[in-house]
Amino acid sequence: MVDIAKKVNKKSELMEKGESCVAASGILKAGQFNKSVAAGAIGGIVGHAVAAAMNRGEAGTEDGTMADGFPKLSQAILALTDRRWIVFEQSAMSGGPKAIHTALAHDDITALEMEKGKLMNRLTLTFADGSDVTMEVPKANKPQQLIDAAARVG
Repeated sequence: MVDIAKKVNKKSELMEKGESCVAASGILKAGQFNKSVAAGAIGGIVGHAVAAAMNRGEAGTEDGTMADGFPKLSQAILALTDRRWIVFEQSAMSGGPKAIHTALAHDDITALEMEKGKLMNRLTLTFADGSDVTMEVPKANKPQQLIDAAARVG
């Protein structure tokens, strides 16, 4: 299994001096896994049309909330450091972090809840303003370690 926190720590130049990643997990926009499977299984133009139709049915977040400001990247890395939460753009080639997309204070995320699935878990982040966002997390990325680390930092 891939240790994403280790990949983040290897890219220390992306973080503040002395900052250390405690835990991290790859995340996907909610529904992204099923869209990718559908597009790949069908293939070509028809596969892209099916994935686009699946996108149209997505639920949004309320404008102006913290959840509304959370990145809606197809795939990213959610990292908890000793100082803050960071959402990194994820390299398609290495799976490691490319650049910081968003950084949030520890207090900005008040709860993490996970609903377990067969291949993918659904992770819901609740923000300080009460809004929330749900994303998919591959089981292989050890999302429970991220939840456990957040409880310790909490």
